[in-house]
Amino acid sequence: MVSSARSDITNAIWLCGNCHKLIDDDEARFPAGILFEWVKQHELEIGRMIGKAGAEARRRYEVRYLEEFGRISYRAERLLIEKSDNWEYRLTAEMLRYEMSPVLQRWRALQRGLYMLPAVPVPASEFFRWTSLRMAEIRGIARAFGELMNVEFGRSWGDRSLPKSSGDASEIVATTRLFAEMCRSALVWEETVQFAKVDDIFSEMLSLLAGVAGYLIDEAAKVPAFLSEILTEDPKAGEHRLSIVLGLPEGWAEKLDNAGERALQAYDAEFGR
Repeated sequence: MVSSARSDITNAIWLCGNCHKLIDDDEARFPAGILFEWVKQHELEIGRMIGKAGAEARRRYEVRYLEEFGRISYRAERLLIEKSDNWEYRLTAEMLRYEMSPVLQRWRALQRGLYMLPAVPVPASEFFRWTSLRMAEIRGIARAFGELMNVEFGRSWGDRSLPKSSGDASEIVATTRLFAEMCRSALVWEETVQFAKVDDIFSEMLSLLAGVAGYLIDEAAKVPAFLSEILTEDPKAGEHRLSIVLGLPEGWAEKLDNAGERALQAYDAEFGR
């Protein structure tokens, strides 16, 4: 979290200028979680000091309200409570960051060969059926990604053409979790392919399959980064477009078909029909 984002949190606490600067610039000693806890405690103490009648009632309401969303980040909690300008997009970016982070870390680890899973043999007689199942799965994952991106996010944000339209917090959280779930599904697919053990005649097809789901993960990772970038400063009115390809790489299907023809010829020559 950059200093400017951290200052948005510490501005809610009564601190001198020097302390603000020290805390905003030292994330190691003062992580975001501590800052959010300070804000909560600060608000509670101020409410008690000034004798605000509804302070305790509001605190209880906030606790119960946040329980509806399960485990979320500190920043997401504040966005849900405060609902400031463009909170729908900020909440989407934060929830995607929080939910996708473990998947992205594991995907990077897989790319670097930092872990292994038991090899799963795929008999030669079952390979084409196995490949057909993988293809149906990856098309389903890509289709779900597209539906979430093109339909569900917009629906959860509300009708932006209406001046007082507001997003649905529950729908935003649910949609971001579904998006992250599709990333997890893509990672499981990638692991299934990369740790499969096949006959040498199918190695070309297997190498073409490897990385396809990871490509979808990389494309999906652009979404929270894009939202965070346009929201770093006060966003300007108008449209912001992100071009991503949540589908199979261009020309990939043709390459796989050609490799499949060669593999089938080799299979017939070695095993017969």
